[in-house]
Amino acid sequence: MKVLFIKESSAGKKGEVRELSSGYAENFLIPKGFAVVATPQIQAKLEKEGKEAEIKKLKEIEKLNALKADFEKREFQIKVKVGDKGQVFGGLHEKDVAKFVAGKMGINIDKSQLDLGGIIKAIGLYEAKLKLAAGIIAKLKINVSAL
Repeated sequence: MKVLFIKESSAGKKGEVRELSSGYAENFLIPKGFAVVATPQIQAKLEKEGKEAEIKKLKEIEKLNALKADFEKREFQIKVKVGDKGQVFGGLHEKDVAKFVAGKMGINIDKSQLDLGGIIKAIGLYEAKLKLAAGIIAKLKINVSAL
């Protein structure tokens, strides 16, 4: 008997269709709510949802690649207080840069997505990496200057 798992079980994962003995399916999995009988209509619906999810994922990747290109063509100018030798007071951390870039771009950026390679302690031009998604990393140009 073919069953579609609707909950995680030792016999299968959620969304998985498996061929199992009818006794196990009818006496345990279906009554306990772990699975339903995989009729041709359910299987067709599952395939359709899988294709829709794949299309949605591709659109999201395309959107993130466009955002990456937008980030990489910009240079972010951050003005900070500096001492008489050009050192930045307190330094610029991932949190500060993420907040600044998020404000300029109008999107949410978490400090964990940003990699500066250390605290910025002097004025100058820096490059940072912004992880938008798995495998999509934008390189940001950050120009730190005095107020």
